Amino acid sequence: MKSIRYFFRGIPDGYIFPTGSIAHWIIMAIILFGIELIIKRREKLRIPKYGDAFKIIMTIVLAMQQITLYLWYGFSGYFSIQESLPLYNCRVAIILTIFAFITNKEFFKNICCYWGIAGAFLALFFPVVDPFKFPHYTIVSFFGGHILMLWSAIYFLVVVKHYINKKSLVSILFFTNIYHVLVYAFDKITNSNYCYLVNPPFSIGFIDRLSQFFYTVTALNVFNVIIFLFYYVCKIVYNHYLEKEEIESLI
Repeated sequence: MKSIRYFFRGIPDGYIFPTGSIAHWIIMAIILFGIELIIKRREKLRIPKYGDAFKIIMTIVLAMQQITLYLWYGFSGYFSIQESLPLYNCRVAIILTIFAFITNKEFFKNICCYWGIAGAFLALFFPVVDPFKFPHYTIVSFFGGHILMLWSAIYFLVVVKHYINKKSLVSILFFTNIYHVLVYAFDKITNSNYCYLVNPPFSIGFIDRLSQFFYTVTALNVFNVIIFLFYYVCKIVYNHYLEKEEIESLI
């Protein structure tokens, strides 16, 4: 019982996850192994028995991860309106990934793929976790949630063949910029930093010296550039693996 209370403790340790540590590289190796496994087993995952099992497992685990996280925020005493709401891009993407599995809607799959892959890679390469030393639920939640979201996006792209096209690009750009404008307004009202639209998550050289206006404009454009890059990477992959007629119908 004591160990469980410690795992869900609400008093921070001031811990900063060591980027580039052995633990970090082990986590990255697990991520890449999972991606490789999904790609190699894609034909098997297209068999309903295995594909349905994958979707059920991902849906249940991601849902439990999210429910437990917000219950912890609510009961640990660590909750704050500035940090604990599901407004970060990856938190939204994880929730909509769950909806993608349940509803099979294209919009939810787009969010999972566009936001999920880019957001997960950035978060996992440069992790900014809550200040609790392992073992603690927030570290498990952070890495587990991002990893499963990334694997889910790879599943949608490779197994389900959810293709990225111009229509999805326009839709995502529109949704992303409207969402970020609304989140920025919320950030200013509540003195928050959701989506890192007010300040960078950590010190980044010359960016620290930018005015608030230029930093926010830069952050908004970085999101847009990442979305465009993801679209063009998908286009290159399609050009490499698909026939010309099929490409023209997708992009």
